[in-house]
Amino acid sequence: MKKLAVKSIFGLVFAIALGFGFIPSMDQSASCADCNNDDATVAKKIYDKFTEECAKLIPNPKIPEKVCIAVQTYNKILPTLKQLAKDNRFGPGDRILFVGEAQNGNLLAGTNRTFQAGAPSPKNTMKVTVNKTDGGNGALVKICAIDINGKLTSLGSIKFDENNSTGAKSIDVTGIEGKIVRVEVASFGSALKKFKYTLSTSQ
Repeated sequence: MKKLAVKSIFGLVFAIALGFGFIPSMDQSASCADCNNDDATVAKKIYDKFTEECAKLIPNPKIPEKVCIAVQTYNKILPTLKQLAKDNRFGPGDRILFVGEAQNGNLLAGTNRTFQAGAPSPKNTMKVTVNKTDGGNGALVKICAIDINGKLTSLGSIKFDENNSTGAKSIDVTGIEGKIVRVEVASFGSALKKFKYTLSTSQ
C-alpha cells in the first residue's frame, strides 16, 4: 500500500511539473509538420472552385491547368477566390494565405498550424518568410506543394531554435506552378512559453 501511494504521489508531481513547464522541452520531430500527415481536402475545394470559375471564362479549354493560370485569366478568377476564402468557404479564413498577404500566429509548445494558398500558383517559384516576433519556444516550418490530384511534395523547411531571439527567416521554393502551397508551423519548447510569428509569401 505504501509503495502504491509513493508511485501515485510521484505520478502526480510529474504531471504537475509537465503542466507548469518545469520539464522544459517538448521537442517536435519533423513528422509533426510532415507534408504527408494531412489530407488534401481543403486543396481539392480550392482546385474545384478555381476550375469552375475558369470554365466560366474559357469553356472547355484544351489545357485547363495552363489556360487557367495564364495572367489575364488568373487575375479575373482571383477576386472570387479571395471573397470565398474571406467567407470561410475553404475553412477558417486565418488558415488561407494568398501571395502577397500575411497571417499572424501564436503557438504553444506541441501545437501546430497549417496555412494554405487560396489558389494554385501562377508562377514556378515563391518566397516564404516567417518572422518570429516574440516567445522563447522554437518552431519547425515545412513548406509543401499539393497538385491537382492531391499528391503532396515537400519543398523545404525552416527551423527556429528554442530561445528568445526574434527575426525573419526565408526560403525560396520552386516547382510550384499550378500547385497549391501549404505551410505548416509546429512549435516546440516549454509548456509555459510561446512562438509568436508572422507568415508571408511573395512572388
